[in-house]
Amino acid sequence: MSLKALLTILVFATPALADEPAQPVREVMAVTENNWAAGSAQYEALFSEDRLSRLFSADFQMRYAEAMETPYAQEAGSPFDYDVVTNAQDGCPLENVTISPPKPVNDVFHVTVRFQAFSCMGEAAEYQTYSTARFSMIQENGATRIDDIVAINPIGLMLSAKEQLQAVIDTGGE
Repeated sequence: MSLKALLTILVFATPALADEPAQPVREVMAVTENNWAAGSAQYEALFSEDRLSRLFSADFQMRYAEAMETPYAQEAGSPFDYDVVTNAQDGCPLENVTISPPKPVNDVFHVTVRFQAFSCMGEAAEYQTYSTARFSMIQENGATRIDDIVAINPIGLMLSAKEQLQAVIDTGGE
């Protein structure tokens, strides 16, 4: 293959690489890692207006907006009282973070992120376990969007962010 042909392929492939399916997950994980970093200078809201509109599906955005209207969320500033990626209120800087390639399941594909969130708490096996966040991704208006984040703890319990938003909507956050 000639150099000119290779450069042509790279130029035309660039837009596809820019919308690489795991890119929204990488951005969410960068924010999450920053927020849990030791001595993090500045906390970033994961669900800022900008991130919601760029990274999340219309359905997730709608549920989030509706949940934000509840008295609980209005007072707390968020419909969540925990970090939806780590499924925790307390923890350590994230270690050994890995992001899997997207795996298609019907019209959705999943990107799985594994990490250690409690390793700074001690050497015991319970602090060295891995947690998982499964991002359900969809194509929407030609872009890859996060439709749900399911936190899976080391013993397999799953917590869906969309289900939690719906529960806040249904109960008013009570």
